[in-house]
Amino acid sequence: MEEKRNLREQGKLLLPKLDVVFHALFREENKDILGVLVSDIIKEEVKIKTIDKNRYVNIIEADDKLGVMDIRADLKNDTNCIIEIQLKPCKNEPERILYYWADAYARQAKRGEKYKILKKTISIAILDHELEELKGIEEIGVKWQIRDELTGKRILTDRLELIIIELPKARRKYREEPDNAICQWMMFMDNPNESEVIQIMEENKNIKKAIEELEQVSGNEKLRRIAELKEKYIRDEQASIEYAQNVGYKDGYKNGEEEGIRKGEERGIKKGKNERNIEIAKNLLSQNIDIEIIENVTGLNKAEIEKMKQEA
Repeated sequence: MEEKRNLREQGKLLLPKLDVVFHALFREENKDILGVLVSDIIKEEVKIKTIDKNRYVNIIEADDKLGVMDIRADLKNDTNCIIEIQLKPCKNEPERILYYWADAYARQAKRGEKYKILKKTISIAILDHELEELKGIEEIGVKWQIRDELTGKRILTDRLELIIIELPKARRKYREEPDNAICQWMMFMDNPNESEVIQIMEENKNIKKAIEELEQVSGNEKLRRIAELKEKYIRDEQASIEYAQNVGYKDGYKNGEEEGIRKGEERGIKKGKNERNIEIAKNLLSQNIDIEIIENVTGLNKAEIEKMKQEA
């Protein structure tokens, strides 16, 4: 226990916004903590009945290797709730969020069953970036529904509810409203090692409980290694994109064609992703990590990973 407590004192707690850490923290045994998080976000007290993790959805694009709903929870008020975390921007992100919601909503009914069995489904998307589509909206925890264009008050159905939380906005809002429960949770999700989060822990007993559990999770060496590789993957990918953009712009200006920009970006991104995925996979194989986990972390297919294992 003392060793795990030192992780907090040393500022070495894992980041809950990483999906592998999020899954480990909000597992079935800790559904009471997840229940408080969801209650604070939707501003309605709920109880978690069951938690289902790693639910794969249909891949939207060829390059979208991991279409994953981070956590799906069944609430005791007969509602489904999806909680997903996106650490990097993607094309058509509002449409992607809606797609995830639609997939979860449609999965409730089998062919031939009545539509009335479909339960209300809430999708909570936590983003590590800001959406251009939400520019100018600084409120945290806004609920998106289908409403009429005449009054903006009449809701077509209560079955659809989307909540998008952008971490950068939550951090700004916290400066104005330090007692805002959603902002407090997002500060914890973003970086539990910050001094502000330690202060929040002293005031918010639920986040204190979450941090105590995170200490236990952060002491798992296997999980820590995977989380560190995830962080490296994200940093390297961003660096690859920035490099590809620079190469593309230089090629484009040199040739005097916009096509050069596009081709340069595509070439740099593709090469960077492939090299990074292979490097991470080899590191994990050297530690005897399960191939299924390596698939999840890198997006490489099983055959590619097994070939690397044989060549090692």
